[in-house]
Amino acid sequence: MSAPVTATTATSPPNPPPPRTLNVAAERARTPGSFTGHHFNAAGAALLANGTVEAVIDHLRAESLSGGYEAAKHAAPALEAVYARTAELLGARLEEVALVESATAGWQRAVSALRLRPGDRVLAARSSYVSSALHLLSVERDHGVRVELLPNGPDGAVDLEALETALRAGPAALVTAAHVPTSSGLVEPASSIGALARAHGVPFLLDATQSLGQLPVDMAAIGCDLLIGTGRKFLRGPRGTGLLAVRRPLLDRLAPEAPDVRGAVWTAERTWELVPDAKRFELWEAAHALRLGLGAALTDLGTLGVDTVSHHLTALAAALRERLSALAGVYITDPPAAGGAIVTFVVDGLDASEVQRQLTYRRVHLIAVPAGHGRWDMDHRGLTKVVRASVHVYNDQDDLDALVEAVREIVCLQGRGTGSGAGRRERGAGDAGRGNGEPEADRAMPTPTPSLSAPRTTAPAPAPAPAPAIGLHSSPAATRTPHHTHDAIVVGLGVHGSAALRHLATRGLDVIGLEQYGLHHDLGSSHGATRMIRRAYPHPDWDTLVDTAYRAWTELEGASKAQLLDITGGLYAAPRDRPDPLRGPGCRQVDGEEAARIFPGLRLPAGFSAVHDPRAGIIDAQETLRAQLTLAERAGAHLHHHARVLGWEPDGDDIVVRTGQAALRTRRLVLCTGPWTAAQVPSLAPHLTVTRIVNAYFAADPAGPLGPSGLGSFSVDLPQGLLYGFPATDGRGLKAGLDSGPPWDPRAPRPEATDAELALLAEAVAQVLPGAGPVTESLTCLYTMTADRRFLVGEVPGVPQVLVASACSGHGFKFGPAIGEALADLVCGTARPDLDFLSPARLFPGGTS
Repeated sequence: MSAPVTATTATSPPNPPPPRTLNVAAERARTPGSFTGHHFNAAGAALLANGTVEAVIDHLRAESLSGGYEAAKHAAPALEAVYARTAELLGARLEEVALVESATAGWQRAVSALRLRPGDRVLAARSSYVSSALHLLSVERDHGVRVELLPNGPDGAVDLEALETALRAGPAALVTAAHVPTSSGLVEPASSIGALARAHGVPFLLDATQSLGQLPVDMAAIGCDLLIGTGRKFLRGPRGTGLLAVRRPLLDRLAPEAPDVRGAVWTAERTWELVPDAKRFELWEAAHALRLGLGAALTDLGTLGVDTVSHHLTALAAALRERLSALAGVYITDPPAAGGAIVTFVVDGLDASEVQRQLTYRRVHLIAVPAGHGRWDMDHRGLTKVVRASVHVYNDQDDLDALVEAVREIVCLQGRGTGSGAGRRERGAGDAGRGNGEPEADRAMPTPTPSLSAPRTTAPAPAPAPAPAIGLHSSPAATRTPHHTHDAIVVGLGVHGSAALRHLATRGLDVIGLEQYGLHHDLGSSHGATRMIRRAYPHPDWDTLVDTAYRAWTELEGASKAQLLDITGGLYAAPRDRPDPLRGPGCRQVDGEEAARIFPGLRLPAGFSAVHDPRAGIIDAQETLRAQLTLAERAGAHLHHHARVLGWEPDGDDIVVRTGQAALRTRRLVLCTGPWTAAQVPSLAPHLTVTRIVNAYFAADPAGPLGPSGLGSFSVDLPQGLLYGFPATDGRGLKAGLDSGPPWDPRAPRPEATDAELALLAEAVAQVLPGAGPVTESLTCLYTMTADRRFLVGEVPGVPQVLVASACSGHGFKFGPAIGEALADLVCGTARPDLDFLSPARLFPGGTS
């Protein structure tokens, strides 16, 4: 960090050492939010580090135990240290620093203290932030101050010659600029502006809100007299923190318009004296916990080194800017003088807010900045709105890949093509940020391969819509002739198919995935919001696969940077005389009384006991499907929806797969076709039963006993059937279902749950969950059952080139990632003896079990 410049200290060493390499993995490890998605909004509010959060919580806890005044007294040394760290960051003296609630609060107090008078000239850069501009315009209207906008030069930054001309034209009361604006990656030539202002004896107010934490900021070297900043952006402090610095001798001349007891002493009935330092601009009432959090963030920045952070962020943003600019239909809106950590762009034909929405759906988080946040800048450049991405120390190459690929996908879905845009011009004034979001119908562009990341649409009717011409898409795999042989084709992209597709693509195989309906359809067995995971099973045969499943979920969460499991614990109850009780690693039997203590919301009937599985929990089913298919596409898999497979047959060592429009050749075929398995493998049909299952949500208070504090995942074997469910956690209520239902033809339309079905389910719920309210919504799905309720995973008997993973009998979702990996092993010739107990061969004479 920069130190105050004095007569005995140089502004910089003659040969500064190169910045250290940033350990991004370490920064991610102490930033939990970095694993919840791809975060590119440091210019809005950066992710907090663990130490910052703990500092805030620790002080709040101290206030709760000893009182606010007492906690503040105890924390006084730590609070004073925040001023010292702020001064060190700014290259200012300790007495020149004030802590405020926001950058805007600091701006308003500083500008008000200047006591601008009618006719005073304020020279403002077009980079000024909306709140600063509104304050200046208000002062102009109400007090006759003249606000003069400084023109930009060809590089988009303040025209320094124009500034010097304006300064020579007559006395000015203030020069102000944003070091980095909110609307682009521009970096203003702050030190040059400061030198000109200083030469003419005019105070220079620098808005460093977007530069503190990402660029070195030394007030003395820059030559600014006043500086404002916020904690929540690149400093990674909590929201509600800000800073104001006023250098001497200007500090001694400024008095706040509204003195507060924090910054003034009431000396007599009608007199008061200001405190001698910048605390004269503070308020006595302050959020001490937040300020201590800011201090922790400043300590982290000091440990890393501003130069190290700046070098990393600048390089990362430059790489992002270059990669986005290479996408057709994407236009970088940063001016030539851009640098630092912010990148702005637009997508042709899409409103920036719509781009933000679609990226958020893909767990890529950034912001759309409207012209109303920077009119002086954006109106001048003909921009109505831009997408803003900003990087920080927790961003890595995977994050950049996710953002670029997500934007590429959005462009493809918009119908704008997939080719390179390298060498295109920067988007010019007047033609950016426009468009109604509709594709250009007359543009000759092939239909892109849809992906899971696309916005969800309503599932089609059971009768399949006309399939797109597989083999005619724009993707490389799709344009190959039928004589091309793929390494593998996966049919059915539910939880097992998407997992297999992902693992096959990750291993570098030429693989495509075929789904007969739309992605995320609700006609099979993988839709809905939640599924259960547990270790409790009736037979030890399952134990190894259960362990593999838990490891696979951990791996998938790490790869997708998403939380997919919520470990709630589980209770699985049945009559005490059940012949095949559940058991499993880490599980134990409990009686009804202990079960009531574990889950107060669940009441077991007399004569029941339960198995408690502390590692049981809830799977986010929708996010799992999205994650697996996104990772599959990212690894090179090609997805085709509305691609119904009409049949397949061996052809030598290969398999030919026939769709409505093409014949595809593959070395291995993987069938994950759920309820449609019997149609794809007729030899299995006598061994499979498809049943229709009803689930429903019941009104329940998430803060009550049926919420996560009083309930986890559960099942109870009742006369009505096996009742299973989850606590009220997602705002929809308690979810429950019975795992039995009528046989069903998957080709037939599937009506909504009947009154009789819901009444039976409600009766079962009332028996063991007395706090549940009425049914609020319902849904149906299909189970594909075998007589022994064990899956079918392995080679189709008699056709070793074809693998099947189906008949999951109502409990297969939890094994999805593990089975996907196992299928990839089998495709690659790796034996999986741990799955022998699920082999389809067991159903046939001479097979093993």
